[in-house]
Amino acid sequence: MPTDYRIYLFIILASGLIVYAVSFVPALTSDGSGGSARVDERRYEAAFSREMDHCLAQGGDTDCQCFASISGLILAGDRPALPNAVYADKRELARGQAAGSC
Repeated sequence: MPTDYRIYLFIILASGLIVYAVSFVPALTSDGSGGSARVDERRYEAAFSREMDHCLAQGGDTDCQCFASISGLILAGDRPALPNAVYADKRELARGQAAGSC
């Protein structure tokens, strides 16, 4: 029976070490800073005005202020990309999310 306790002790210690090591690894979806996306003011203003013009040209019932604000934040956001990952077109993503929210 002493062998059983050694195996259990080894499994518990190994599991604890794995949990301890993983607690220091940042999440894949974060940039490591723990904050939100950094937005450059000039890029946001440029994206906001472009998206406001796009919304006004489209017409419809969309709140253009809301649309341009959400779309501008997404377009001006600076998030690091994972290597070899495929991402959606940033402009289509921004306009789709803004249209759905406003």
